[in-house]
Amino acid sequence: MKRPSTGRVLARAAAVATLVAVTSATHAQPSGQDVATAQALFDEGKRLMEAGKHAEACPKLQESQRLDPGGGTLLLIALCHEGEGKTATAWADFSVALGEARRDRRTDRERAAEAHLRALEAKLTRVRVVVTARHEGLEVMRDGSRVGDPQWGLPLPVDPGEHAFVARAPGKKTWSKTAMLSGEGAVVDVVVPALEDDVAMSAATAVPAPTPAESPRLNADGAQPAGTDRLPWVIASGAIGLVAVGIGTGFAVAASSKWNEAEAACPGNRCVRESDRELGTTAGARADVATVLFVVGGVGLATAAVLWLTAPREPTSSRSARGPLHVTPWATGAAGGLAVGGAL
Repeated sequence: MKRPSTGRVLARAAAVATLVAVTSATHAQPSGQDVATAQALFDEGKRLMEAGKHAEACPKLQESQRLDPGGGTLLLIALCHEGEGKTATAWADFSVALGEARRDRRTDRERAAEAHLRALEAKLTRVRVVVTARHEGLEVMRDGSRVGDPQWGLPLPVDPGEHAFVARAPGKKTWSKTAMLSGEGAVVDVVVPALEDDVAMSAATAVPAPTPAESPRLNADGAQPAGTDRLPWVIASGAIGLVAVGIGTGFAVAASSKWNEAEAACPGNRCVRESDRELGTTAGARADVATVLFVVGGVGLATAAVLWLTAPREPTSSRSARGPLHVTPWATGAAGGLAVGGAL
């Protein structure tokens, strides 16, 4: 395959670049419908301005600018805001319009924007947010917009009228104030005081105290009795040991009974019937179960004894107030058990 020449490659690249540029420019242009709508909005906004209805005119001009941006519309928006009394907004609009006029080399619009900027500069009302205490996480808002730290203490242009200020920080009560800012060339200070602690919020986020059912038993001097934390383990281990020994005893008695039956049916280990031979097997199995239960019971009782004997002791006077440890058996027609009371 023949390799294309460098000239052809450059020519193709230039053609592609031109096509991309033309396509982008086409996409950036508003549609015919948008241009027609923008012109209608522009004409209506201009008519309302001439009638002195600036509050109605400004939104229509801004929508016209959104649909079909133009330097002339920018200037008219700035004039509309100036007529509305929004000096800071108009000052910002004229600054943008000045940049557009210089870019478009429209000296007539450039001179008009500069003249209005100079006139508004002396009329601007400025606000200075003075923060007296820099709480952690402090946030200051003006009319719903955040006033960042770099803005604190600086005179900033603002439209004359009422403005709402809010300051908040974690764990603090929210502070708010509505201030009337007015006066040509005036600088109005809005002082944000040190925020008060929010006691209600602190109480809501505090760790709750244990309920009476969860509270540990205390001595008269307010200290927890020594060894109290082991009592549940002592009782549990002892109960497991006693139950295992009791059941093991039952299996041992049953095994002994089967051994007696086996010896009577098979004297000298000579059994006549196969069922008689199974008596010995059953007796051995029950004896094995009894042995296992005795081992478990012994371990449980030994564990309870070790925990009890090695537990730290409180003074004798404190234990005597609750009485000595005692175990009382109880039984009904259908059940039975042990009742543990007193002090370790």
